[in-house]
Amino acid sequence: MTQFEVSQHALLLANNEGQSREIKRLQVEAKQMRLAFRDLDLYCGQLEAENAQLKARLERYEMLETATKVWGY
Repeated sequence: MTQFEVSQHALLLANNEGQSREIKRLQVEAKQMRLAFRDLDLYCGQLEAENAQLKARLERYEMLETATKVWGY
């Protein structure tokens, strides 16, 4: 191998190593994003359930308020 070929080979190896590190970093970042989205999805589900409960409670209060007006209270 000539000196040029050796230096080109070394550059390719260094480039591959840098790309491997970047790929690993991106894989870790993707995993963290998947976990964050899963957590957000769970939180949204909890908020939707709480919202349904509050709507049901509001309906009961509105029915009670209407009934008291009809009964003259």
